[in-house]
Amino acid sequence: MKKINKLYDYVIYPANLVGCITAIKKSSEGAEVLLLNNYGFPGGELTHSLCCHQYLDDKIISGKTLEIYNQIVDEKHSIFYRYMNQVVINPETVKFVLQKNLEQTNIDLLFHVIPYSITKSKSNYEINLSAKEGQLIYSAKKIIDCSENFALMKLYGINRKLVEANFNLFVSKSGSNGFNIDLSKDEEIVRHHSVKKFVQLFDLRFWVSLKIPIEEEELFLENEAQKILNEYEIYLLTKGARVQLIAPQTYRKYKTETLPDFNEDVSHINSLLMEDFTIEQTFIKSALIEEALKEKEQQNVK
Repeated sequence: MKKINKLYDYVIYPANLVGCITAIKKSSEGAEVLLLNNYGFPGGELTHSLCCHQYLDDKIISGKTLEIYNQIVDEKHSIFYRYMNQVVINPETVKFVLQKNLEQTNIDLLFHVIPYSITKSKSNYEINLSAKEGQLIYSAKKIIDCSENFALMKLYGINRKLVEANFNLFVSKSGSNGFNIDLSKDEEIVRHHSVKKFVQLFDLRFWVSLKIPIEEEELFLENEAQKILNEYEIYLLTKGARVQLIAPQTYRKYKTETLPDFNEDVSHINSLLMEDFTIEQTFIKSALIEEALKEKEQQNVK
């Protein structure tokens, strides 16, 4: 066990889009910020769960969120599909752009860690992490949970309920780079009973989201996801197609009835907003969170 001898103003978890925006915002205000993440790259569900299909709203998306989105668009091969207010974004570009923005700040980054407890220590809080180096303990005045699955809130004693699970992947035609496909047979690829949603991309590949049945014992959810994936892969082979890329992690949507107020020392970022958002509204949610943080800071100055 190693206790880090530094007191942060904020510990923020994870490095999804909202977490990155929150960390950047707090750091720009002069706060000492530590940003934690399970994986070795930022992006959250956009990257590790391939929740690449997104809805946009030009009237809402602004500020740093818009700046980051524009940086993503400016990169080559960053947009796989765009129609009206819908896009499918290259997850690798999201990783690169977010990492670049984080490195331009004074934020301390600590990736490849898993939080497993939060404890009160005098006037501060300690967050205990499992890392490759062993157990690490960091101290902070405030802790902000920006996760979609209420991971820190669970450690803090807040109940959550799993309401949806999806496994996302990219599919292409076997033996091709996505070109010269018989368009009359394309949709056979996505007629499988497990397919919840799909988008045909500019290069004629498919982004596909498979619906995973929710079992009473959540511990076995990944096993169920693997069964569905195996079944779908066999189905694809009969249609002359193959899985090209799969998500490292199943996307899980949770609900919780109560959350601490954002003014409390340990809080969830959702307490800033009165409405619920789907994972496909990540950029919209991020922009609204950014605006809410700005208003919060202005109130504190007054």
